[in-house]
Amino acid sequence: MGSRAEGSKKILSNRLVIFLSWAIAIILGALHAWVDRQAMNPDGISYLDMGDAYLRGDWAMAINAHWSPFYSWLLGLARRVLKPSPSWEFSVVHLVNFLVYLGALACFHFFLMELVRYYRNHSPQLEAQATMILPEWAFLALGYSLFLWSSLNLITIKRVGPDMCVAAIVYLALGILLWIKRRPMSWLSFIFLGILLGIGYLAKSPMFALAFIFLGMTLLIVRNFKIIMPRVALALILFLAVSGPFIFALSKAKGRLTISDTPKLNYAWNVNFPHYDVHWQGQFPKNGKPLHPPRKIFDNPAIYEFGSPIRGTYPVWYDPSYWHEGLQIYFDLKQQLRVFLRNIKTYRHIFSSQMGLIVGCLILFFMGRRRWDWIRDLLENWILFLPSLAALGMFSLVLVEPRYIGGFIALLWIGIISSVRLPHSPDSKRLASAVTLAMIIALSFSLAPKALSGFQNLIAGEKPSSQIQWQIAKGLSQMGARPGDRIAFIGDTQVAYWARLAKVQIIAEIPYKEADKFWQADNSVKSEVIKNLESTGVKMIVAEKIPCLVLESGWQRIGNTNHFVYSLAKQSTSSLSIL
Repeated sequence: MGSRAEGSKKILSNRLVIFLSWAIAIILGALHAWVDRQAMNPDGISYLDMGDAYLRGDWAMAINAHWSPFYSWLLGLARRVLKPSPSWEFSVVHLVNFLVYLGALACFHFFLMELVRYYRNHSPQLEAQATMILPEWAFLALGYSLFLWSSLNLITIKRVGPDMCVAAIVYLALGILLWIKRRPMSWLSFIFLGILLGIGYLAKSPMFALAFIFLGMTLLIVRNFKIIMPRVALALILFLAVSGPFIFALSKAKGRLTISDTPKLNYAWNVNFPHYDVHWQGQFPKNGKPLHPPRKIFDNPAIYEFGSPIRGTYPVWYDPSYWHEGLQIYFDLKQQLRVFLRNIKTYRHIFSSQMGLIVGCLILFFMGRRRWDWIRDLLENWILFLPSLAALGMFSLVLVEPRYIGGFIALLWIGIISSVRLPHSPDSKRLASAVTLAMIIALSFSLAPKALSGFQNLIAGEKPSSQIQWQIAKGLSQMGARPGDRIAFIGDTQVAYWARLAKVQIIAEIPYKEADKFWQADNSVKSEVIKNLESTGVKMIVAEKIPCLVLESGWQRIGNTNHFVYSLAKQSTSSLSIL
């Protein structure tokens, strides 16, 4: 009778933790999405342009060797259903991000519950060893806290990209592996796994390599090749059936077999190139010569034109693989070590920001009094560590950003926490509860600043600072810009998100590093520069942050912004003068 009451109490406490965790996750996620509803980044513009291309059936433009398609499909579908006005377009993007975040929460819940079931099945073994793991309520609460920290602080809803999709797929795939561990005879789990891994590749190309890690793990989980091989073969076939059509279309478009050009580009940009330059002209001889780089039409200041054949809001970033065709990468031990050490510093920074977790886990392992048995406890949870370590190792060779590894870091911590073994006693339960609460509080402190500022903005009714992008787009429209117009820009074009809202295309630019050369040049040089830009077919030249001491006739301020426009349709270059 007592054990039944204790079991009912455990179920009730678990449900309460799950309910509260979901409620907090939904509230915080919605708050982040609302506060950052107008935020944008360069990659997001490319994904939006891709979504448009898929919707109108422009396959030549839609097939892209740098950006994966799945996230762009979600954005395109949302725009088709909701039909937002330009001023609301970025908000719809963050609505999609919020929904993907909820999907990731559901996938994480599936994984966490599979892990709880796994340990329930192994509770007799733990009791025989007179040991215990964390109480279920504590494990669940800490798990959801790690999800919130990794999703909102590392991946973020603010960032427009597929990284939250990847995290969701990884959680679900690992949950399926735990399902396979409990029920190795199930064909359905392998069917789901194969399809899911195919979607993972469509979400982001690094998942292609990790798919084989997950498939290989099933062989280690079951260890009966007669049973497992047909099921793994089915999962592999389904993975290739989902990923294969895009690989075929991409390879056909490129004229060579490829699953993505992203690894090569990232390796060149982050390891081989002394400094990143979107307008690669072959200035780094070891990396080959570009077959069709952006066209340099003026030297001092440098002017680049890239109006064809790639389209999009900003063509050189819409498909970098085209403009970098001919790129070759090479291995240099010194360069590789430099990048590896830089990425190790990034990992150290991420982990050192979670000292509460580190200290809490050290206390639990010390109180477990397992001596060297703690190593065996960690190895027993290899299924939780292997995907994370594989991903962290892969990214450490090229580039580490928190959004890439958020989901893997959460899984790594859960693997460590799952490896805690304490003496089976009431004192251990009290210790585990106290340390767990301390770790949850530490995680909450890292979430608090953004949450508090978000609530303050919500109460005050403050408009997002990035609303300036819509003001520029609206001002351009009032000055005569029409959807489809070709524009030149002087400044940092990668953050010129107004071009997407105004539905114009930036096809020529003076990069921000060259802008001062233009403003400081004499009238004859300025006149020649504008003639060169006019020859590209642009209708307007937009500039940001014109120097205060320079007053140019023909330049008009766009509303109350720090952007200015020079209309080539109405102005003559002869009117250019300095007062």
